[in-house]
Amino acid sequence: MLSNPTDEKTIVAFRRLLLAKQLYLHALDHSNKAGAINEMIAVHNWHNAIEIALRAILLHYEIRAGKQLNIEFEVMLNEIDNHPKFKDQAIKLPYRQQLRTLNQVRNLVQHQAVPPVSATMDECRVFARRFLQQACHAYFGLDFNGLSPLSMVQDRELKELLNLSLSSIQQGEFKRSLALAKIAFEWAGKSMIDFLPDEGFLNTFFITAHIREPSRELETLVEALAEKSRRAEYLAALLSSGVTLVDYKRFESRTPFVRLTSGPYVDIQWGTREEPDENIAQWTHDFVVATIVQWQALGLAPAVPEWAKKASQKLIEETDTIFDS
Repeated sequence: MLSNPTDEKTIVAFRRLLLAKQLYLHALDHSNKAGAINEMIAVHNWHNAIEIALRAILLHYEIRAGKQLNIEFEVMLNEIDNHPKFKDQAIKLPYRQQLRTLNQVRNLVQHQAVPPVSATMDECRVFARRFLQQACHAYFGLDFNGLSPLSMVQDRELKELLNLSLSSIQQGEFKRSLALAKIAFEWAGKSMIDFLPDEGFLNTFFITAHIREPSRELETLVEALAEKSRRAEYLAALLSSGVTLVDYKRFESRTPFVRLTSGPYVDIQWGTREEPDENIAQWTHDFVVATIVQWQALGLAPAVPEWAKKASQKLIEETDTIFDS
């Protein structure tokens, strides 16, 4: 079972299952289109989705090493069913006969370019999803229908904010989605700052305390330099955590400026940002989720800070009211 979302083996297995789901959905899309080529692509991707799920089982439970997976489809099925742990618990792969049939049809498609018959397509459409649903639940304790990178986010409030961001996309509220994703990213990013030393190389209080007659203009300048220093440290931490400069620039250019305070409100300013569409909102949501999961894998603990709890709860509980006002 996938119990520890920060364990590397768990993360790899989860990624494999996400890939299997995307391949299944791609196959389903082609299966609903007319023409032999679409049917052949659908069969290929259903087979690929199931094979990736099987390989996830083999590798996660160390039935075979990665370099030993160049084996026939039937051998893969047998080794999983004959694994002692699964035999002891009476766990067996479902739909064995349908799996064999799909493998035969895939071989005809791949080697002889023979399109599947309609009856086979109808059967594959139904059993492929059922197999993946049952396999995800039996071997990993996961709900295939709800399988999403968002499931790996540990902090409850960040997950709720990102769920609201995702549901906003589905409702066509793309600006709301971008704002929620940006807020979640900013709060999660505070864990990056907390991971750094307590003080940057510019300490406003330390500098102004050693100036005999500090003026307000000088204090303002020092404060501005200190803020620049903190942003530079933040950016350096982001880049060292695996965020690419290209992706971060893309993210910043599409999301609003967000000013976080210790009060119950968050200040959101759009400026001259372009009007977002679904693709922009979805990319942004996926970027934030993937970044938070990556930070967790590095041993950080991205979460809504204690001082921001009031604001996060207000956003979660009153999202429609706040963004519609």
